[in-house]
Amino acid sequence: MSWEDRILTPLSEGGTLKADIEALITQQVATWPMLREAVAGLKQVAVKQFTINGSQVFAQFNPARIVSTAAKVDAATISKRPCFLCADNLPPEEKGIAFGDRFVVLCNPFPVLRDHLVISSREHTPQAIAGSFEAMLDLARELGEDWFVLYNGPRCGASAPDHFHFQACARDGVPLFGDFDFWLDRDSDEAGFVISHNYRFSLMAFAGADGQKLEDWFARAVAELAEVMNSDSEPMMNLILSYQQDHWRGFILPRGKHRPACYDAEGEAKLTISPAAIDLAGVVVVPQPDHFARLRAEDLRTIFDEVGLSDKQMSVWLARMELPATRS
Repeated sequence: MSWEDRILTPLSEGGTLKADIEALITQQVATWPMLREAVAGLKQVAVKQFTINGSQVFAQFNPARIVSTAAKVDAATISKRPCFLCADNLPPEEKGIAFGDRFVVLCNPFPVLRDHLVISSREHTPQAIAGSFEAMLDLARELGEDWFVLYNGPRCGASAPDHFHFQACARDGVPLFGDFDFWLDRDSDEAGFVISHNYRFSLMAFAGADGQKLEDWFARAVAELAEVMNSDSEPMMNLILSYQQDHWRGFILPRGKHRPACYDAEGEAKLTISPAAIDLAGVVVVPQPDHFARLRAEDLRTIFDEVGLSDKQMSVWLARMELPATRS
């Protein structure tokens, strides 16, 4: 089945992309049993709350996510399996909405948050943010204040590193936004930035109203991060964007490691947790019941420390970007 067969004509009377996406979600829940069951199951997931470095973190027992959390993303495995984001390989019931000429908006059949979407490239191209940051900005603006957009790098939680995609979800219940709203609530149209070393995960937050300036700045930030990490390709990172009060707000979450040591450990030390953007934003997915039962705040603190960029590298990145030493 081709993309032409899967892409639905506008479903809403509102005439906006957001209205069409909301109508798509309703249509897919009604016609796709797998998604309907997943959405119903999400409302019943067990949650445990922790405090890490003064910030709330929610651990979510979500057994359906084992498909993504435990996905093998090495080149050999990828080469042997059909791509599950290509039109020919999607479930028959799965339909989407066009987002420009390059992308299709789909419902995620393994949701972590409410209204969880996958925005998939129509072409089978590798996961790399270059050339697509503008599309993420556009979608964040179209979706508005109740949503956020995210990107997982090919070695940072993306279960399909061979096919470019990003995601979007409902914004409510994600600790990261509340933790930084105090700083990102801005009246100025000029771009602003903050580096956090004291948060549970080192990051660079930014906000601004000029999309082109943010694009230029982001391209430079990624290039400088690649230099800091001695990477010839895209540096390891996750990205989160939202659009609030006529401003974009974003977070670059640089990574030092794909998965923590506990992921490959044995016995009681093993925790099947593979952090991606949503996990780092404060909703940590735990698909195994026994791992969820024994998870402690100290485990989460160790996981965040292991997968994050070191303080030394963060400081070098800040210096290369020539940003004021503003820290949260």
